[in-house]
Amino acid sequence: MIKFFRRIRQNLLNEGKTTRYFKYAIGEIVLVVIGILIALQINNWNELRKTNIEEKSALDNIQRDFIKNKEILEDGINTSLLIINSGMEILNHTGKKSKPQNENILNKWLNDLFNSQPYYPQNGFLDDLLSSGKLGIFENVELRNLLSSWKPKVEVLAEKFESLNLNEDILNTYILEHGSWLNADAVSVEERVFKFPVSGFDVDNRDLLDALLFENLIENLTISADNYHTTQKETLKLLDEIIMVLEHEIINSND
Repeated sequence: MIKFFRRIRQNLLNEGKTTRYFKYAIGEIVLVVIGILIALQINNWNELRKTNIEEKSALDNIQRDFIKNKEILEDGINTSLLIINSGMEILNHTGKKSKPQNENILNKWLNDLFNSQPYYPQNGFLDDLLSSGKLGIFENVELRNLLSSWKPKVEVLAEKFESLNLNEDILNTYILEHGSWLNADAVSVEERVFKFPVSGFDVDNRDLLDALLFENLIENLTISADNYHTTQKETLKLLDEIIMVLEHEIINSND
């Protein structure tokens, strides 16, 4: 094709048709430029198509992870609420206040206090995007901002859990020294292949309610559980926002 055009130009020069030669040369340049522009457009279209496919795949993967993350968090919120309610029940019977009718009522509350759950979300795909600097694959700026704020929020949640876990450990140590876990576990509803007997010592866990230190430990644990629960709900709100935007973007990508 290039030889063909060159032959035409040569013939025009040989015939002395300079004006026509320059017009033809200009036309040839225009055709070349148009060809380049078309090639660039096709290349850009292919790159855009490739990017759209990658973005859609990323949206699907992250949506799947975050739906699972929501399920895990909601389960943890329920257990935190159980700790708070059990702590408040115990605080309603400390000191000079009336005691539970039987020890098993208190023993159940004691067991319910030790149900805290750390939050381990599925962040594998998001971590890959963040570490590779590919979060920009998402065109939606709001989605990028929400995803960027996810890990810091999870880190705050982890700090709240550590505080709750520490207070559980302190209370556990106190019960080990002044009460009977054997009595408490004897009324546990957890499925086991065996059933604990009651303690062989003359001990009633309701006596714990007469100690000011026990009351303070229960109060500290309840406060920690409430702080954790509050942060869990804030994290759930962020989760819902992320999932909502993800669903919107997935719908748009399918149009």
